[in-house]
Amino acid sequence: MLYELRRYDVAPGKLPALVDRFGSFTVHKWKEYGFRLIGFWTPMLGEKSNQVVYIWGWESVEERTQKNAKWRNDPERAKVWAESEKNGPLVNRVYNQLMEPTPYSQIDKGEAYGPDAATRAPYFFELREYQAMPQKIQNVSDRFGGFTVNAFKKYGFRQVGYWRNAIGANDHQLVYMLAWESLNERVEKFDAFGKDADRARVFGESEKAGPIVQQVTTTILRPAAFSPMK
Repeated sequence: MLYELRRYDVAPGKLPALVDRFGSFTVHKWKEYGFRLIGFWTPMLGEKSNQVVYIWGWESVEERTQKNAKWRNDPERAKVWAESEKNGPLVNRVYNQLMEPTPYSQIDKGEAYGPDAATRAPYFFELREYQAMPQKIQNVSDRFGGFTVNAFKKYGFRQVGYWRNAIGANDHQLVYMLAWESLNERVEKFDAFGKDADRARVFGESEKAGPIVQQVTTTILRPAAFSPMK
């Protein structure tokens, strides 16, 4: 499975209109064309507030190409776009990247990040993006797969998935997603992980020749009402 991470920079004041267009029309039409929407969110905390963020799942690049071509040529889509943008465009720019799951990615191993959403309140989701030092992306990935994933599990982290870029963005990035009941839970569990003696040892050993992570970007996301992932 390929995962396409898409982010829209929304025109000022247009976020409610864009989310409404997705919820009232776009997501339903995607189902007709066989699109797999994994999740859809708006940022709570992070670098940008005026965004929507969503993830598609594809069996192949060819499937993506074929289904997107049909979607773009849909006359009803063109009509709805024209009506919704009578007073100007809703989106300033779109960013996308196609990602491949790592061998330890929970979503591809069928590991649920929590109980059925119908039985609980929606989670907050945290999108974390690690920019590796030059030539160190494999070191970063190996440390997650060999230690961090299991340590997170020990401390009760809800892990959604881990990915590396295949097309777009850059080849020195690892992207992963966590789910939280609250921001307080996030602080408590990261604090406990940060004090873990094994974490200090493993991180020290992995960085004997210097840092392997250049930068971490994190965004806290709130799922939309129509998001499959909540």
